[in-house]
Formats: sequence, structure tokens, C-alpha cells
Amino acid sequence: MPDYPRFIVDSMLGHVARWLRLLGYDTLYFRDIEDWKLLKIAEEEDRILLTRDLGLFRRARKRGLRALFIEDPSIERVLALLSARYGIRLEFEKHDTRCPECNAKLRYTTSLVELSGKVSSYIATKYKEFWVCSSCGKVYWQGRHWKSIEKSLEIARYERAKIQSRLKPREKAVSMGNLDESA
Repeated sequence: MPDYPRFIVDSMLGHVARWLRLLGYDTLYFRDIEDWKLLKIAEEEDRILLTRDLGLFRRARKRGLRALFIEDPSIERVLALLSARYGIRLEFEKHDTRCPECNAKLRYTTSLVELSGKVSSYIATKYKEFWVCSSCGKVYWQGRHWKSIEKSLEIARYERAKIQSRLKPREKAVSMGNLDESA
């Protein structure tokens, strides 16, 4: 698992948290949490705060915290920016992923015995690779939605290449309508 970067996202960026977790990054997300608590966790756990709240971003920067203001709604461009800025990978690693729901590490398995009673017999025979959450017990597999996930990651890699080919690090955030810790 990648140890860094680690993130904490505000309540408006749950979809970003799910994507970062899928990619193996330790990402905290709370549907309902006060801003001061987000700032405290970011500071105490050395996490990068991702937010759509400009006021929260400014308070984080004033406290010397690493933060990124995300204005762009496109998940592909957000992932591209995070990759260009913080070096996150834009490839799925089957032995290096987290639960999109609870952030715990997922365990890869091909054992149907282990999945007994957790997935339908149809799913168990149709798919050969599964991921089991060590915390909440949910089971995942690369179902019909997987093609759209791969396509989004492909677009994010393309967007990252565009960013890296034409701009300096400081200009990256400004050109995409984002502010980061260097702003």
C-alpha cells in the first residue's frame, strides 16, 4: 500500500474519496463532520485536505496545512491533478487497494470457499478474482462497471500527460481552476 500521500476529503468530495481508495490511498471521508475536526485530523495525521470549500481551504493554509481546493467537477481531471501534484498512480493494483466504503485494506482472493455465502453462485462462477474488506466484510469484483472505471483512469492519464507536458507545477493548479498549498 502506498504510505503517502494520505488524504482527508470534505463532505462534498465523497466520489474523490472512493476513487482514491480504489487506487490504494488511505483517504478519510466523513459525510457529516465539522470543519474544525477536518483541520485537526489533517494536522494530527499529516493528511492532505481536499475540499470544495474555499473558506475551509484558506483556513487550512493559514494553519500551514497541505490542502487542495478542488473546483473542477470532472473526476478524471481531479485525479489527473492529484497525480501531477502528489504523484498518485492512475492504475489499479489488485494487491494494493482499499474498500471504497470504509477505507480498510482489501484482501485479494480467488478462493470460492472463502466467499461461500457472501456472493451469489452466479457471481462466484462468473468471476475469478475477488477482494474482501478486512473491516466491513464487503466483497468486490470487476463487474460490468469495470470498463467505465478503466476508461476514467485512461482519461485521467491522458489529462495528466497534458498537464505535465505544457505547464510548470505552479501553473497546473491555476490552469485547472484549483488552488493548492503553493498558492
